[in-house]
Amino acid sequence: MMKRLVSIVVLLVAAVWSLWGQRVEVGAKAPRIREVEWISDKFENPATPMPMLVEFFHSTNSDCRARIDVCNEIAKHLRHELKVVMLTREPAEQVASMLLHEYQYFYVASDERGDTFRAFGVNHVPYAVVVGASGKVVWCGNPVELTTEQLKKIIQQ
Repeated sequence: MMKRLVSIVVLLVAAVWSLWGQRVEVGAKAPRIREVEWISDKFENPATPMPMLVEFFHSTNSDCRARIDVCNEIAKHLRHELKVVMLTREPAEQVASMLLHEYQYFYVASDERGDTFRAFGVNHVPYAVVVGASGKVVWCGNPVELTTEQLKKIIQQ
């Protein structure tokens, strides 16, 4: 009986923690990407505002690792409509070989101090935010099943 009660309490705490975990909201102005170390080419804001997918990443998370090729395909197919940025809190030298490819279409940055993670309220990964051309959050959540087709619909809203 006590074991069951402890299990229920642990599950409730985990559920509340995950709901509280991320703080950005759809419709709110998105935080900017703060002082980060660019591992790939530095992201430059295009002359015409463009939507952006920001994926928060950690190399020990299998769902995050699975998103590397997916993000590259998304960035490749939507390169004229959407910028893709993967952010990690890990040191650049630790993740560069995993995240950088010969034919890479997304940007990669290390946020070791956690400034951008804190600004977006990210406490666990995988997590992603789609920022519209207006600078407002148009989608946020777990990106594990987020596809190119879904992103097309999201950014066209």
